[in-house]
Amino acid sequence: MKNNLLFILLASLFFTSCLFAQDFDSKLEGLAEDIATKIGEKSKKKIAVWGFFEASGNQTALGNYITEDFSVYITNHGENFEIIDRNHLDLLLKEHQLNAEGFIDSDTAKEIGKITAADAIITGTYSIVGTDKVKVRVKVLDTESALQFAANMGLLPLNDGLKEIAGTKYGNDGTTTSNSPNNPIDCESEKGTLCFNNTTNEKMIILIEYYKHSKSTGMNSLNNSNLIIDAGETKCFYELYDRQTKYYIATFESFTKDFKAADKYLKHDYYTQFLKDKGEIMVEACKEKTFVIK
Repeated sequence: MKNNLLFILLASLFFTSCLFAQDFDSKLEGLAEDIATKIGEKSKKKIAVWGFFEASGNQTALGNYITEDFSVYITNHGENFEIIDRNHLDLLLKEHQLNAEGFIDSDTAKEIGKITAADAIITGTYSIVGTDKVKVRVKVLDTESALQFAANMGLLPLNDGLKEIAGTKYGNDGTTTSNSPNNPIDCESEKGTLCFNNTTNEKMIILIEYYKHSKSTGMNSLNNSNLIIDAGETKCFYELYDRQTKYYIATFESFTKDFKAADKYLKHDYYTQFLKDKGEIMVEACKEKTFVIK
């Protein structure tokens, strides 16, 4: 009898955690879908994603997580949208020596419109509410006037895995520090983490191809994501499905010169000659793997 009660309790906890994860994804996707509709009504097509930050303006691991997923959702729901994700935007901002941290100001918003031809910029903040919820606020700015023309917000649940990510902060130099040693992974989501440790003396850019599940279509789609890693730095891709993941590595100097600062060329056969390394790594559920760049 006790064994049966224990089984029921464990099953209930597992089911509840899964629901929390799904609820976070579906609610964030719902926000993106609503924002996509509002942007479409204004006939905006080219959209830059500035990112999500703590209400204080700090860049965090959870903010980056929300930014990455929101970029995917807005791409899926935006009719004929051209999306400039945060990683690509970072390259352009650094090239033009513009502020790339915290809240976006009106001058930067207008300048982004000029250098990218973006019609609008998506930005947002979040606040942890209690112990298991996060309030996410989304705003869309017109790049000509820098005025806000669309917005929404929602209260999203946090499961244990997202709470761990919420506890990971970014230091002043862009490196990550964590309140636990190995960035614990939400094993109930059956996803893994892939990290890259740059032991060279050069800045690197890493592009990976990974699968993302769409709640709206019920299908898995192939996506790209990239990281820029300074010499001696380690950065990670989180919440990856357990399967072979392709990676492409180039020095940042080569990326700006040989690849024309376009991450799509990192996968192109012609540009293989300029890569530092490429290959595949098996991502395993509930595990963190680190690839050392030498």
